[in-house]
Amino acid sequence: MTDKVLKTIEDCQMLSGCHTLGVGLSGGADSVCLAHILSENREKLGIKVLKGIHIHHGIRGEEADRDLEFSRNFCEKYGLEFVAFYADVPAEAQKTGESIEECARRIRYEFFEKSGCDKVATAHNLNDNIETFVFNLTRGASLSGLCGIPYARDIYIRPLLNCSREEIEKYILDNDLSFVTDSTNLSDDYTRNKIRHNILPLFFELNPSFDKSFVKCLDSLNLSKDYITENACSLVEKSRCDGYYDCKVLEDCHDALKYQAISLILKEQNAKNFNRENIDAILNIMKTRGSVNIGGNVKANVERNKLYFGEISKTDCFEIPIEIKDDLISTPVGDYLINIFYEKDLQNFNKQDIDKFIDCDKISNSAVVRNRRDGDNYQLPGRPNKSFKKLFNENKVLISEREKMLVLSDDKGIVWTEFFGVSKMCKANENTEKFIKITKVGKNND
Repeated sequence: MTDKVLKTIEDCQMLSGCHTLGVGLSGGADSVCLAHILSENREKLGIKVLKGIHIHHGIRGEEADRDLEFSRNFCEKYGLEFVAFYADVPAEAQKTGESIEECARRIRYEFFEKSGCDKVATAHNLNDNIETFVFNLTRGASLSGLCGIPYARDIYIRPLLNCSREEIEKYILDNDLSFVTDSTNLSDDYTRNKIRHNILPLFFELNPSFDKSFVKCLDSLNLSKDYITENACSLVEKSRCDGYYDCKVLEDCHDALKYQAISLILKEQNAKNFNRENIDAILNIMKTRGSVNIGGNVKANVERNKLYFGEISKTDCFEIPIEIKDDLISTPVGDYLINIFYEKDLQNFNKQDIDKFIDCDKISNSAVVRNRRDGDNYQLPGRPNKSFKKLFNENKVLISEREKMLVLSDDKGIVWTEFFGVSKMCKANENTEKFIKITKVGKNND
């Protein structure tokens, strides 16, 4: 078994660049086996510092105290540095709403990160991998979720992943090693224990060599995953633009690549606990436009074949009285120039420009500039009265831009809007003598 573990470490280059290696040491048979193998072969492996990391979860009272002391004594006997962390997992789980299993796992890895080790070895073995597969299968996992526990990820390595629990027990017996038994592992109160005690024995009853068959199945799944992931990564890179992803790149590819590409994009965007339904929602808005909440405070938006992420920031309501004169107005959505022109000045403009001008005499003294409000609507020249929502959709105004639109209004209604221009009631005509033009500073739009 030692040769198998050393080969796994070498093949996966698990200890590359590692000076200080930590090993998660619960005191159970798996972790004792791993710690012993690493200790006995530290010189061959080039391990400079080896630490045993024990987490006291605050769950099993005196039994947990016993496990801590056992782990401390083990480290002293075999020359490992001993590091212990304490947590009240039940209290933390009650506070966060996590299950005891979920909370304990999160805290365990948080402590591993604080251990001061370059890498941390955990004692996950082949049977754990089978349990993980079954657990993920019951939750409707994707291909990635069915590919098992990775040999290495971030600072974590799993040298026992090719070893069965039967091999571990034989190693313990052959080397006359003591270990402790966690009483919670004997109970079916936890999901993994139900799988371990009730489901896995049926698999081995159907096929005594099920673990070997499982490894072959996992290898095939990982080959498929690697191929799809490699191509999906290329798609993501092709679609990546400045601040958004180009939906057209994904339009004609196979659905398997689309799903994996969106999954990779969501990971880039730090979306938490996203699932198949979230990916389906994004693929849907890539066809129809719109936005959808993904989770982890991430919002996906699609406009003009552009997929981008982030909350749409709402501009606080503002309303600024103005005087009808040449002026520069500063607002929360930008700075705007108000210019007054007279009939004699019109020869300097073309008809398209003049059609955007406002008849000064049709505006009351109560004029204000403001941002839009829910329920706003107005009538453009030659068109029926419409809400801003309909105008936004008809003119394909980006969702991210809608909150930035400036509105000029008076006591009779909306006079002018930044994106759509002058209203019917205030449009200049052949009788107009005094005109207003509004221009955003730094833009050519008016």
